[in-house]
Parts: sequence; C-alpha cells; structure tokens
Amino acid sequence: MNEIRRIGYLLCLVLSIGLAMVQLRTRHIQAISRITAMAEQEQQWRQMLWQQQLRLSGVLESPQTIKKQIELMEIEVVPPGTEEVESGE
Repeated sequence: MNEIRRIGYLLCLVLSIGLAMVQLRTRHIQAISRITAMAEQEQQWRQMLWQQQLRLSGVLESPQTIKKQIELMEIEVVPPGTEEVESGE
C-alpha cells in the first residue's frame, strides 16, 4: 500500500513537471511569435519612413524649390570660380 502511494506521488510529480514544461514551451513560442511580429512591424515602419524621406528630399532639394528659396531670400548667386577675393586690409 505504501508503494502504491509512492508510485502515485511520483506519477503526479512527473505529470506536474510535464505540464509545466508544456506551459513554458507554449509561452516561449508565443514570445517568439510576438518578437517576430514586432520585427516585421518595425521593418514596415522603416520602409514607410524611408519612402517619406525620399519624397521630402525630392521636393525640398529639387532645383525649382532651391531657385524659389534663393529668390525669396534675395540671395545673390555667383557661379563657381568667379568670386572676388577680398584682401585682408
């Protein structure tokens, strides 16, 4: 009778350890799934930001925009190599 109890306790112990291992494995798989989803979302955000940066660069750095800004700021533009060198006196 005593041996039957020990076998019962041992069986419950092994069953509990098995269930705990299954639970931990399930949580591990869920964590990996969440990490993968977050990495994919990060990649999508990076791609979206890259596209926005390209669009903004195209607009802000276009020759027409630069010409308009120069005209608005009334900056005198001198072609390269034609600058007058001022003396230090």
